[in-house]
Amino acid sequence: MTFKKKNLGSILVLALSLSACGGNNLASPVSRILHKFQKPAYVSSEFFKSAPFPPPPANGSEEQKADITAVLELQRKRTEADCDRAGATAKANYDFFWGDKNPFPVPLPDKVKDFFRRLDYDAGESVNVMKNKFKRPRPYIAYMEAMPCIQKSGGYSYPSGHSSYSRIFANVLGDIIPSRKEEFIRKADGIAADRVLGGVHYPADVAAGKIFGDEFHAQLLKSPAYIQDIEKMKTLLAR
Repeated sequence: MTFKKKNLGSILVLALSLSACGGNNLASPVSRILHKFQKPAYVSSEFFKSAPFPPPPANGSEEQKADITAVLELQRKRTEADCDRAGATAKANYDFFWGDKNPFPVPLPDKVKDFFRRLDYDAGESVNVMKNKFKRPRPYIAYMEAMPCIQKSGGYSYPSGHSSYSRIFANVLGDIIPSRKEEFIRKADGIAADRVLGGVHYPADVAAGKIFGDEFHAQLLKSPAYIQDIEKMKTLLAR
């Protein structure tokens, strides 16, 4: 099993500004084509190759047993409506994060698209490093009794890509509009929780995704280029 970065790439750019995993009528020149950015703009994945990071529960450990027990318990209790919601948040799009308060002009300015492309490239490379470092199989790969009720995802399970990206989005959008950061974090947490309910991740995966997202954002804040671009994003907000 190999991890495919393009799955994560579509999550990041499309969830915030275009469309995640399809299903949005906002045009996207980024979702299914090769990035024009082939080097890090803000954060190099090299940092995450050696950065300390908590590993997933070991096979056979009490923590691993608790992780799969939580997945199966949600599987037993979830309703059709729960699964419908989890399927929808797996494709969370621009409108999901902004709701009816979209602060950018429509169509989205090219400078905004390019900012999220750069962020997408950096985040995708870094998450790729983490997933391949731990190589944790997804619940439905490791346990026959685990049955997802949403579309299965390719690649490794730890950390959760959706949880990582949505946490990054929440932090980045909070940098652009600080007054709404708590709102963005709540929405990111909802996306993360639905990955477990949908049966495609363990609780430890989404917890790790939040840790990763916060650490990635901490590294972003050390980048003068990122700080400069955040200020540019603020000037492009609709008046």
